[in-house]
Amino acid sequence: MPVISIFEHSLALELAISELENHHIEKERILAASVNKNVVEKKYLDPFNADGLNLFLVSGIGMSVMLLGTMYGFVLYWGPVLWGLIGLIAGSIVGLVIDYIWKKTVRKKTLRKIIADVLLIVNCEEDQVELVEGILKQHHTLGLVRI
Repeated sequence: MPVISIFEHSLALELAISELENHHIEKERILAASVNKNVVEKKYLDPFNADGLNLFLVSGIGMSVMLLGTMYGFVLYWGPVLWGLIGLIAGSIVGLVIDYIWKKTVRKKTLRKIIADVLLIVNCEEDQVELVEGILKQHHTLGLVRI
């Protein structure tokens, strides 16, 4: 019965394999394969991307500046309608810039380097499945599947 798990390439993986070998599971029944993950930079103006443009922030800042432009437009020369439109455009641009800068700084902090995860497949007997799962969980597996 195969037990499949995913590990980060670390010392915990090596310790798990050596402990499996200590519990009389042959090397021929253990397969470790490296899986290279590709990190793709997300586009900013992608409508299907959850981390894309935040229209709530942009419209909120645009509306606030439009309101200020309309209020002070009664005092200024061009009038409240024109200053309201100018405020809407200026506020939307400011909102886009703030959102773009915010997303770039957060994305740089959370973007992980390309890490090679390791897929570990252990083909064991029915009575050894619980033991193998316990060993793999003890050594901090990222995921575990029993087939």
